[in-house]
Amino acid sequence: MYPWHATFHMGIVHFMAYPQVKTEDEILKSVHKILNDDFFQAIEVNMLYEDNILEKISALCETADIEFLLGAQPFLLSKKINLNAGNDEERHQAIQLCKMQIERSYRCRARALTFLSGQYDFTEKKDELKQNLIHSLRELCRYSQEIGNTAGYQLGIDLEIFDHTIDKKVLIGPAPDAFDIAKSVKADYPAFSLTIDLSHLPLTFEDPYYVLKLLAPFIGHVHIGNGILEKKNPFYGDHHPRFGIAGGCNDYQEVAYFMIALEKIDYFNQRVMTKKPVISFEVKPLPHEDSDLVVANSKRKFLAALDKAHIDYKELGYKL
Repeated sequence: MYPWHATFHMGIVHFMAYPQVKTEDEILKSVHKILNDDFFQAIEVNMLYEDNILEKISALCETADIEFLLGAQPFLLSKKINLNAGNDEERHQAIQLCKMQIERSYRCRARALTFLSGQYDFTEKKDELKQNLIHSLRELCRYSQEIGNTAGYQLGIDLEIFDHTIDKKVLIGPAPDAFDIAKSVKADYPAFSLTIDLSHLPLTFEDPYYVLKLLAPFIGHVHIGNGILEKKNPFYGDHHPRFGIAGGCNDYQEVAYFMIALEKIDYFNQRVMTKKPVISFEVKPLPHEDSDLVVANSKRKFLAALDKAHIDYKELGYKL
């Protein structure tokens, strides 16, 4: 029914699309809605949910044949956990807390777990912090690999690139810095990869094709969304508004360009830890908006983007 089924899996970041759900019943009902939609083949769930909720979601995903992924970004951001902290004790504590999330991920049979780097305020030496982050990620990957050898599969360990100067203000960050991190970790730990988010690229002032081409060997996961760079806009920064919103940076045209760039770097043939390469919507309703309508907007925009990408790709002399 959908042309990408044989090529990649379409996913959605559940905790962004449905931020208002709080109780177990609300969470499971919204997850059930996604799993019943054959547009999607993957779902990303908040690591902050309790173990019993994650177990129930995992069972639902198994029944629906949907890839189950976990996001530790809300966990790290809410608790200010810093994997590149200059203070050794703080960084050691961050590693221990993240190891617990890896254990939880294996217990609920997730396919991948996504982290992000810690704060960077420009007063510390970047190279030292990058080495701290490399050390932390290698330790986490080693720990995950040991558990995976017993569990019978390897959990994907992903590092998502966020903005460097505008909103989250984390170390990684610019694509060249992400390259340095990835090449130092993935060489020994194949389960490690980078998550590239289209909605973050305007916030790092980098061209999508430049980023994708530079980081191609290390990309294991992709998000698509929107961002706003107008400082007077109340949703300026990393708020993931719907595609096409006034003042937004990304609409279906930018998604089409991004899809062509993914095809050019051969992302869809990349060896990944999920069953197929995953592209997930990361969109969030504004306070007055309905989650289901924002998801419907994303689906329509993505189909329009695929149509445009197909036409543009042929005009460039390529064959899809």
